[in-house]
Amino acid sequence: MSGKLKMDDIAALTGYSVSTVSRVLSGKAYTSDRARNAIIQCARKLGVLDELAFGRLLIKGIAVFAPARTFNARGDIFYREVTKGIADALAPWNIYLSWCGLEEQRADVGVFLDKARHKDINAIIIIGTDDPTILNLAATLNKPCVLINTHDREMRLDAVSPDHYAIGFSALNNVFERGHRRILTITSLRRETLYDRLNGVKDAYRFHHVAFNPQQALIVTEGFSADETQQSLRAWLNQHPSSEWPEVIFPGSVGMTAGVIRVLEQHRVRIPQDMSLITTDFAWNLENLLDTRFSGIAVPCRELGVEAVHVLQNRLNRPEAPVYNLLLQGTMHDCGTVTQATRHAARAEMGCDNDQGGLGLNEDAH
Repeated sequence: MSGKLKMDDIAALTGYSVSTVSRVLSGKAYTSDRARNAIIQCARKLGVLDELAFGRLLIKGIAVFAPARTFNARGDIFYREVTKGIADALAPWNIYLSWCGLEEQRADVGVFLDKARHKDINAIIIIGTDDPTILNLAATLNKPCVLINTHDREMRLDAVSPDHYAIGFSALNNVFERGHRRILTITSLRRETLYDRLNGVKDAYRFHHVAFNPQQALIVTEGFSADETQQSLRAWLNQHPSSEWPEVIFPGSVGMTAGVIRVLEQHRVRIPQDMSLITTDFAWNLENLLDTRFSGIAVPCRELGVEAVHVLQNRLNRPEAPVYNLLLQGTMHDCGTVTQATRHAARAEMGCDNDQGGLGLNEDAH
């Protein structure tokens, strides 16, 4: 420990030994709550915490709450990756982690309070929970709390989220800039964050002066499963003539992308020769869920967990700091599954939309 940390001064002011001060400021867990609180309070008054390297956590334990499917081996990949990011960020320190399932809505208040109020829990991370009762309780527990991928409408709790609006806008902007106009977005709207992404999609239409017609440009599903997406897309295609089929499909997850691929294979539609595909694929090659990489916006997953730990540290060191709402940007990956629209424009000019079912199945992409 650096001499600048004034351990001798802190020891003299608090009555604890220099070794105890050192353990607390090093983030060690084996000190009493009374000693820890006294030393941290003194260190804060002396300005010591401002000099600590960012990332040192002066706490014993963190309770992490997430939808129960997060902890299912075949469950929510996105949130499971977020929890891995939290674990990675905390790996250098001896900090107790408690994991607990908590649903997005109508969450079990008793379970939340039992875990959050535990004497060994000094801080809380809540992932993907929209239940206002839970957020209200979290704001009154007098323990630092960081939200991941959710909003506190009362603006009391720090939060870290993907910039869903920018992700939706960027994906559609990429497609429009390639000359495409008939785009079919497939998404779920079961959470507020998904409305943010759809608003980005709609603004991309406005930016490129293209009318957004939900009947032609949008499929809304209940969840993100491949099976539900497959059924919804198949029904949509059956209800529209092939001349109105999209040039590009934009599914909102890995599961949805898998469902889209099944339907296109059944219709013998080739990607990207006959129809382009762009996605918000947050798990590039993760667990070999898809055989092929697809162009799209990679949504940060583990980074959400890592940054949430950093925001938590800032709140511990600076309890009076303004409330944060940190938005992480996605990363565009061009994997060749979105073509330039010259083929579609040429087809329309020649009035050949009905040839080969309106898809030009024997044509090559240019």
